[in-house]
Amino acid sequence: MIGTKKLSTIRQEIEKALTSTGDDPIHRLEQLIASAKRKGDSTAVMEDLKRFLESPRKRTHRKQRAGAKT
Repeated sequence: MIGTKKLSTIRQEIEKALTSTGDDPIHRLEQLIASAKRKGDSTAVMEDLKRFLESPRKRTHRKQRAGAKT
């Protein structure tokens, strides 16, 4: 959780913003990165964002302990 937003919510917002053109968000980022590289601009943030979107989503479930002490 970052601030008051969960990481999964942030991921969904980024994907939604990148798919506004109808393209795959990863493909759209690859296009933006290629364009920036041709111009000689920095691509570090876009490459990190692409890596973040490509990373597997974590699915964590809390185990309920039987007879938990209170």
